[in-house]
Amino acid sequence: MKKKIKITVKKEKGRIPVPQKPPKIEEKSKAYKRTKAKREAKEKIDEDMKKND
Repeated sequence: MKKKIKITVKKEKGRIPVPQKPPKIEEKSKAYKRTKAKREAKEKIDEDMKKND
């Protein structure tokens, strides 16, 4: 009888991809900041509601 030869191949560990950071965007100083304006408007409304109660 012939002996069976078992061939083993070692797998190289694959490189784990690292998530990329999004590019940093510089804010324009003269630009209108909508989110900030909305937040300020909500805060002002909340203050007025508290004063009325």
